[in-house]
Amino acid sequence: MHEITEWLTNVVDMAPAWAVYLVVVGVLYSETAVLICGLIMPSEAVLIAAGVAAAVGQPNIYILILCAVAAALCGDLTGYALGRHSGPRIMDSWAGRKFGEQQWERAQQRVRYNSYVTVPIGRWIGYVRTLLPIAAGMSRVPVSRYALATFLGGSTWASTVLLLAYLLGAAAGVRLMGMMVICLVSAAVLMVLIRWLFHRVKVRREAEAGRESASV
Repeated sequence: MHEITEWLTNVVDMAPAWAVYLVVVGVLYSETAVLICGLIMPSEAVLIAAGVAAAVGQPNIYILILCAVAAALCGDLTGYALGRHSGPRIMDSWAGRKFGEQQWERAQQRVRYNSYVTVPIGRWIGYVRTLLPIAAGMSRVPVSRYALATFLGGSTWASTVLLLAYLLGAAAGVRLMGMMVICLVSAAVLMVLIRWLFHRVKVRREAEAGRESASV
């Protein structure tokens, strides 16, 4: 753990400010503008790392907040436009099917009738904030209403996460980054294991079903 913390400290100290801004903008924009990125982009982890970098390194926390809010808003509006013009095609894509038809229907219903609550709250839940822009576009939610709702959600979410990470301070923040790296690696290994187990169970059930059909 100490070695990880020391390595992260050196990385943060050497990271130029523009690189941190660029990573934050790229991740936050892609997460909601490109559906498949929403399945893999660790936006909270990136914001925490950026907030710590601002506390102990070169980036400015206020510029970070502006970049994060702008990227979140632009990403959501891009997702909205894609949902408005190509929503059904996106739902039928490989990434769209990963969310499930019920999730799409629930997201469309909630964003259509309660945008000012659903969108800001959904910003705090990973897969929900990826679905909502496209669902809003498909549901023909007025763009002015959706833009205001997503600005409120994106600005409060990004500002809160960045400021909390920033206020942790240099020493506590870097230790937190070390713990976060360990947790992310552990979670990734666990997800791979769970998917492998599900695949094994599915193959076994299909084999059993095939044997039952053959016997009949």
